[in-house]
Amino acid sequence: AEPKNILINNLDNFILYSGALDPRKNVKRLLKAFSQLPPELAKYKLVLVGKLLDVEEELLESWIDSYNLDSANIIRMGYVSDLDLVILYRKCSLFVFPSLHEGFGLPVLEAMCCEAPVIGSNCTSIPEVISLEKAMFDPENTKDIKNLIIKAITNKKFNNELKLNSL
Repeated sequence: AEPKNILINNLDNFILYSGALDPRKNVKRLLKAFSQLPPELAKYKLVLVGKLLDVEEELLESWIDSYNLDSANIIRMGYVSDLDLVILYRKCSLFVFPSLHEGFGLPVLEAMCCEAPVIGSNCTSIPEVISLEKAMFDPENTKDIKNLIIKAITNKKFNNELKLNSL
């Protein structure tokens, strides 16, 4: 557990996603949106939390390659303890939940309980949890996802509004 703790402690400027990698979670579009961020946001890393099956690892690798992403900018944490997850939620620059379908969307609620700035899909149960229309995007529109990420990490006023919404 030591190396994960060191990694978590040294993380700055990162966008966080927590959850599975099955197609409904829409991580592929999140990666595509991340790959389209402007060069001035290159300091941001994308941190993915959640245990992945070997086949999901391979899929993730293929997406990283297809979007010409630097693997060093995609940090795969795998499974983390609840305590480490709380630290990640509290330290992240932004929590993004691009899911196409959710039963409830627990990671969104967890992130909000930790006062993270949160943006997510405008469909299924996620709007009920986020309840701030300008914090939501069309999960099938990569440009929408990208633009809201950019706004959330470059516009301090909006980022603070997202944090207040979490409270």
